[in-house]
Amino acid sequence: MKKIFAIAVAVAMSLSAMAQEHGFYGNRFTDNWYIGLNGGVGAHTKTPKMMSNLNFDLGLRFGKWLSPSIGMAIEATGMFTNKSNGVKVSNGTPAFSQIGILATVNLTNAIKSYYGEPRKFEVILAPGFLWGHNYGDNVPGTVLNSFINKLAVDFCYNFGKKKEWQAYIEPSLNYLIGGIDDGYEEEGVNKNLVYYNINQSFLMLNVGITYKFKTSNGTHNFALVESCNDEEIDNINDLINQLRAADEESDEKITSVEKENTKIEQDIDACASTPQVEEKIRVPDLPTVFYQVNKSNITPAQEQNVAVAAEVLKNHPEYKLHIKGYASPEGGHSNNMSLGVRRANAVKDMLVSKYGIKADRIVAEGCDPTDELFPVYEFNRVAVMLLEK
Repeated sequence: MKKIFAIAVAVAMSLSAMAQEHGFYGNRFTDNWYIGLNGGVGAHTKTPKMMSNLNFDLGLRFGKWLSPSIGMAIEATGMFTNKSNGVKVSNGTPAFSQIGILATVNLTNAIKSYYGEPRKFEVILAPGFLWGHNYGDNVPGTVLNSFINKLAVDFCYNFGKKKEWQAYIEPSLNYLIGGIDDGYEEEGVNKNLVYYNINQSFLMLNVGITYKFKTSNGTHNFALVESCNDEEIDNINDLINQLRAADEESDEKITSVEKENTKIEQDIDACASTPQVEEKIRVPDLPTVFYQVNKSNITPAQEQNVAVAAEVLKNHPEYKLHIKGYASPEGGHSNNMSLGVRRANAVKDMLVSKYGIKADRIVAEGCDPTDELFPVYEFNRVAVMLLEK
């Protein structure tokens, strides 16, 4: 029996390796764990009157599937009676317990492959090794501690909206392969050897239910990683090429804006050094923030001027900052006044939110529209930053 069972497990593992052609989503360490309860009856295999010597049990199983075909579990079971041949062996509650590790092999998935969702009906092998303990010694020769080899088959039914529940019926044959009492000996085999003897075994029939925890793929089971066809690969390559082109275009725009900003700064320096308009020009303490027509948002190219002001304020806590927002005179006066206020506040908001400058160190003011602040007409769409003690 045990040889047949071992061969079946080996065949299942080989079939699983050959049958699974897809990868899976949901195979992280935290995925595909489950927990369940089971209960049923058991009796010693050679008991003459098995029905009158049934022992009732209740168990807990906690496990993980490593793939759709192979998994492992920890199982603990307690029997509330331990009768054999009509004799009550122990008075404890539980009377007998066993705990150990099971290897689980989903024969259905191993043989038929797994297509992204569990089938309604599955057959799972569940062999394992457990440690058993008897809580009483009413009968001489009773085995108190034993090493058990469990050979089980689960006939399963998956249900639930996402197949997150599984009910199963499990017949099993359990051999006490170690821990035979000192007084027991058969054909020269004693407790010091590990061996299989039908006289030292018991049959169990359990029913159980398990809940499969949610996985990282959003389901409660493995999901297939579908391979891409040639058309999908071509579409992905096209998208990559489009993104690369867009990236190159963005780099060109950034370079153009930087050149424009450099030219503006050069023009500002030229204006500041022009004697005939010196009385009209108030040279700012800090770099000036320039805006586009009817805009109050700070472009990436101008943000570096705000960063300069932030660094000065951080290094010199004794200074405060006075921001004056201007608009050129085209358009309505009320809109231009509002635009000047928004431009000044935009600089203040960036200094406070992005660079952590305290708001009480900054005064933001909107000024009358003007075309005389700087001789170049477009330069008057600005926010001027002035340091004050």
